[in-house]
Amino acid sequence: MKHTIIAVFTLLSVFVFGQNEVRINEEHTTFSVGSKNSIVVNIPFANLDILEKELKRELKDWGGKYNSSKDEYTSTQASFKAMGDKPFDVIAKIIKSGETVKVAFAIDLGGAYLTSNQHQEQFNVMKDKIKAFAINASKECVAEELKTEGKVLSSLEKDQKELEKDKESLLNSIEDYRKKIAEAEKKIEENVSNQSKKKAEIAKQAEKLKEVEKKKNIH
Repeated sequence: MKHTIIAVFTLLSVFVFGQNEVRINEEHTTFSVGSKNSIVVNIPFANLDILEKELKRELKDWGGKYNSSKDEYTSTQASFKAMGDKPFDVIAKIIKSGETVKVAFAIDLGGAYLTSNQHQEQFNVMKDKIKAFAINASKECVAEELKTEGKVLSSLEKDQKELEKDKESLLNSIEDYRKKIAEAEKKIEENVSNQSKKKAEIAKQAEKLKEVEKKKNIH
């Protein structure tokens, strides 16, 4: 249990420190509607199935009409107070390159896509929201990994207990065999002694028989 707790803190600590820190960048990303300015965030320890589930949940929470197709996830007429009164459209996609997994969000404010230069206040709001999403998604991925590895550990520990039981059983069998061998050796000694006595009885009886045989010679 102690090792598991240490593992949890070790994995979660990298969200703040080191190369696995959640990072936000502003980039142009190619979507089905073309190349658009977007907010791109890396997802440490990403599990694609978990990440997709968390991305769908996030976009649905933005209050618009959610849809997904061709590896893109959209929310039409989304809105939340910090972004102002006017609704906006969102296109998101998961980008995997080697071991690195990122999510790109392009925000259509209605005629213009969100940029840090033209919409600084709204950009900062969305950047914070997307970073919070990324941290939560990463933690969910880690939680799933811990769950999976925990099951593997439990299975291995179960196997170990079975091996220990087998060893105990074998040791008990050896002890039983030793007792049986000792008993058999004792019986063998008794048998040898009995054979010796029996041979003496046989020899004595044979001599007696010879004496009786001599009695047949009557004349």
